[in-house]
Amino acid sequence: MRFTEKFRRSAFWINDRFKGGRITSHYKELNSLLNNPDRKFFDLQQSLVLKRLLLHAVQTTRYYYGYKNFRSIDDFPVINKSIIKENFADFLSAGYSVTKLHKVTTSGSTGAPFTVCQDKGKRARNQADNIYFSEIAGYKIGTRLYYLRVWNELNRKSPIQRFMQNIVMVDAGNLSDDSFRTLIARIKSDSSTKSLLAFSSTYEALSHYLAKNPDHGSLNTSSIITMSEALPDGAKQRLREAFHCPVVSRYSNMENGFLAQQCIEENNEYHLNEASYYFELLHPDKDEPVDTGIPGRIIVTDLYNFAMPMIRYDTGDMAILEERSLCGSPGRVFSRIEGRKVDFIYDTKGNLLSPHVITNTMWKYSSEVRQFQFIQNGKDLYLIKLNCPVSSFTRNYELMSELKNYLGKNAVISMDFVDEIPLLASGKRKKIICNYKPDNSG
Repeated sequence: MRFTEKFRRSAFWINDRFKGGRITSHYKELNSLLNNPDRKFFDLQQSLVLKRLLLHAVQTTRYYYGYKNFRSIDDFPVINKSIIKENFADFLSAGYSVTKLHKVTTSGSTGAPFTVCQDKGKRARNQADNIYFSEIAGYKIGTRLYYLRVWNELNRKSPIQRFMQNIVMVDAGNLSDDSFRTLIARIKSDSSTKSLLAFSSTYEALSHYLAKNPDHGSLNTSSIITMSEALPDGAKQRLREAFHCPVVSRYSNMENGFLAQQCIEENNEYHLNEASYYFELLHPDKDEPVDTGIPGRIIVTDLYNFAMPMIRYDTGDMAILEERSLCGSPGRVFSRIEGRKVDFIYDTKGNLLSPHVITNTMWKYSSEVRQFQFIQNGKDLYLIKLNCPVSSFTRNYELMSELKNYLGKNAVISMDFVDEIPLLASGKRKKIICNYKPDNSG
């Protein structure tokens, strides 16, 4: 380990100790709980933390005051972004000064701002979550992190932050071959221990570049971590082979924090951060629990945000829950995160289809198509946008036939060739859009 890496790591923990050791305390608790094979002990500890949060919420917030006679968490309503935005002041705890709270604002997929307030304890918990799961993925504090994203005035790191965190800011707004060629050359010439962090759409584009340019030499890194949606299996395998390291996806959001992380084994399941959150999976259109193995809405209760309690918060995402992991680690897992409910599409008979149907189909065309976007505009009306020259794509009939196998033989699919799939305000590219809602969808 280089001296500078050891210095940064030691400086971080020493600084935390001088500030009261909040992060250290949370980190030790995470290690103790998430590695404990005794599920009964874990459930007891979680129930105590959950009850503490629920009591705090009904005693200090206007929104939850009416639920002071609750018997269990099931007595609380399911909430979402719209409800919080419309009742923002009522969700704030009377025990905190708003001016001293940390505000997290995200534009999300819609571009509409959404703000959540967090207290110091919650901030420390988030940092501990990040450190704990990053170490499992192969990244440790102090090592170099190549952070690929669209950088702007709001998220740009200062020179001091870049030095202390050892971050290399890489602009992912430009995904041209030239930009990837420059990145690969920089990684090859960098002898330090390093990891990569980016959205999955950026990694997909990088995997396409590596497929076209296989003679890239040694790209040894410690880990590749992807934010947002999971990588297609083909892209994941290509990156693993090129960089000789684990490739894992995180499941997190701005308003809560670190919710789950993919196993470093090659089974693709997500280990839940049940030490910091209470998870439920509810029916897509009703507030009723679904059985294990059945897709449901991810409902999260944040156990550590006391400044603005978020109880039974609908993340808008869908997943499949399993009680046991394939790798044998303690705790429940998501065998699959299906994406946002709003991104699910329907076949011509009105049956709900996972967005993975489209993304998995499109992977076999990745050598010809740089980016794609699939849009449903009506019951049997679909549009697929392909970022590639018209003359270079000769598999129109094959693609249409495959899509109709899932959507229905009477599906009307239009194909549009474009120069670019635009970025959202969040910096991500939306692959699947559903502008249609069947009458019986609730």
